[in-house]
Amino acid sequence: MGVEIREIVMDFPGTRALDGVTCDIRLDEVHGLIGENGAGKSTLMSILAGAQVPTTGALVLDGKPLELRSSADALSQGIALVSQEGSLVPSLSGAQNILLGDEPKNMGFLRTPALKQRASDLLNEWFPEVDIDLNVPVRMLDMADQKVIEIVRALRREVRLVILDEPTATLQSREKEQLWKIIRRLPERGVGVVLISHFLTEVKELSDRVTVLRDGRKVATDLASTLDVSDMVNLMLERGMAATGAGRAAVPQDTTSVLTVSNWHAGGVRVDAFSIQPGEVVGLIGLTGAGHFGFARSLYAGLGLIAGQMDLDGTSVSNPTPQQMQNLGVAFIPDHRMENALTAEGTIRENMSVVHPEVGKTYGFLSPAKEEAEARRIMRELNVKASGSAQTVKTLSGGNKQKISLGKWLYGAEDRYKVMIFIEPTEGVDVGAKQEIYAHIKQLAERGVAIIVASSDLLEIEQIAHRVVPFAGGRPSPDIPSNDYSEARFIAAMAGEQA
Repeated sequence: MGVEIREIVMDFPGTRALDGVTCDIRLDEVHGLIGENGAGKSTLMSILAGAQVPTTGALVLDGKPLELRSSADALSQGIALVSQEGSLVPSLSGAQNILLGDEPKNMGFLRTPALKQRASDLLNEWFPEVDIDLNVPVRMLDMADQKVIEIVRALRREVRLVILDEPTATLQSREKEQLWKIIRRLPERGVGVVLISHFLTEVKELSDRVTVLRDGRKVATDLASTLDVSDMVNLMLERGMAATGAGRAAVPQDTTSVLTVSNWHAGGVRVDAFSIQPGEVVGLIGLTGAGHFGFARSLYAGLGLIAGQMDLDGTSVSNPTPQQMQNLGVAFIPDHRMENALTAEGTIRENMSVVHPEVGKTYGFLSPAKEEAEARRIMRELNVKASGSAQTVKTLSGGNKQKISLGKWLYGAEDRYKVMIFIEPTEGVDVGAKQEIYAHIKQLAERGVAIIVASSDLLEIEQIAHRVVPFAGGRPSPDIPSNDYSEARFIAAMAGEQA
């Protein structure tokens, strides 16, 4: 019992995204699907979810041909997709999101009590140990609870296979553990899972079998128990991690701080003192709600700022705003790129030109030629894989979207920024694209840019940061220098302990 994918080919103008992919997915397993960004994972799953029709090839369900022309067709056959970017309506409650489009009504009027009861029943049916307030707007819930609501919404129908695209990309470690338990339980309940994830340890831990794509072709399907992470990397890249060599930037020689803050109080975050030097990469880590993300955001936008003083390269700043900080040479590359940084329907060129639109003008008038030339320069610099600058951002892989999120700050601004603040810089990005982004962070630092990186990926921080500031309970703990890095040291500091 399962789905067979037979010789699937998918052509787009100028490129072949999938080239004869064949594999099978059982309905009693978690099936991991891995590959670099652009390897074809999302395209293959969009075909299985009915969102795209392949150029050639066939799908078979339980031995019978499967014709899918839309996502509605896929749902009618019990196949549901939970996308990486999320599809919840933030202002609606959890109950409303679970039953969105399928609300109980009487003579055209919403039956609110019935909606709440039905949503609660669905949550309890699938995940009885999970306690979520379904009456509050989902924007008030943590990311793990939001992801659970998305999964419950997918399971409200007779679902036999659910595709989870980067389900834990935005979650902290404790939230991931909760979702892992849920994913493991689905096959036990008769629902197969396709798990797309760039966290390779997660794929190994959760999957029964793993399929690897590279350049639009399937290179392997193996039992997860027979693979280790290095095997997966080698299959994905046809080269080992050692070949990437991004590493840490050279230790900065300038010991004069470019940014300092003192007596900083923003929301629940209190920082007595913080400073960073030109060319230094400082990592901020912490458990969910520890304050590291809030601190990073407050430095750029003053979010929740109650008190504090900042000095930015000799300029005193008492109440930072995005426009002021940008004018003073601070760039901000946020998490949740499709919500906070990019316009999905816009082209690469349109998204890149948002921060510095004047670069694409001549005598005050828009010059498409200048815009195109600058966009192409940044695309080359960041190795953006696309058909051209006119390609819409929504059609790009996660790694290329993240490169555009960074690239819009570099567009027309080669040496304009003194400080760059990154939050989750490789969120939902594959191992190859991660190394490219790390390499560019290294290049920026070695050009003298001070880099602040707030991340939940401890391996990422270990690879790129000169020192780490762990947060616990809204307060920073003593810095951890690079010669004292270890997972145990990080975790102990995040828990407010000394290792």
